[in-house]
Amino acid sequence: MDKSAETFRRDSLKHFMETLAERRERSVLCIDCAIDSRCVADARSIADALHAEERLTVLLNSPGGDIGSAYRMLLALRGKAGDIEVLVPGLAKSAATFFCLGADSIRMGRYGELGPLDPQILDRSGSEIRVSALETFKALEYLISYSMNSLDTLIETLRNRTPMDFPHALGHAHPLFAAIASSLYGQIDPRELGGMGRYLSISEEYSMRVMRRWAYADLTDRDRREIAQRLIWDYPDHGFVIDLAEAREIGLKAEPMDAESDMICETILLMSADSVEFQRYSPSADANPNSKTEKENDDPTD
Repeated sequence: MDKSAETFRRDSLKHFMETLAERRERSVLCIDCAIDSRCVADARSIADALHAEERLTVLLNSPGGDIGSAYRMLLALRGKAGDIEVLVPGLAKSAATFFCLGADSIRMGRYGELGPLDPQILDRSGSEIRVSALETFKALEYLISYSMNSLDTLIETLRNRTPMDFPHALGHAHPLFAAIASSLYGQIDPRELGGMGRYLSISEEYSMRVMRRWAYADLTDRDRREIAQRLIWDYPDHGFVIDLAEAREIGLKAEPMDAESDMICETILLMSADSVEFQRYSPSADANPNSKTEKENDDPTD
């Protein structure tokens, strides 16, 4: 990109960031990248520039990243911001979904989606592929189900083919079942199972902490844990789509984003180029006093 084109992009990005800040009546932080240590440094710098109790809109578009970094970002921003809303026009997956748990409200666009919180770790075989920490537990669940079905089948087969009552059939089926089960369960490494459990516990405890401190403080610990466990344990794939309806069904404080804000967000993301951007809200003298956000509209999709 030549210098004039880059200047035009930056000027256009600034204009639409200002437009969004005016519409939301808040300063705007745009996070359009994976969440990592660089984001933490940016968030801390921006937090230092915020006024005490300033209202902040976070435009979030991210495939996820490191949940520890997302937690550090929340600590920095929530240390200054009095209220944080997150706008999700597209993807806010994994660690970005976790970030949303620390917001006072979540506004999802027409294509907005959150995702499960099962941590992704490097495959211990040595490949660069990341796998879900849930995989070992899902394998164990399958083995348990398969084992019980096998035992039921053995017992029924013996009872159907011989005049055995249930106790005798169970006694004869047990050695066969033990031979099948021992070979299967012998493939599960207890240390690996414990390690995966630790990763999952980290996600759950971080989730509980941010919900307890901020937007979900009004819930009981039991309700908060149910939300965390559903996000961590209940989905078969890390990329599973959690749309607005499902997010609300889980118990998240999610609402639809108005169409104009959604369009402005999508325009900003076309120009942001994998970056973190900040725009302070400075009300203009000729700002439209009749402008409305969703909180003032009867119909949030107008």
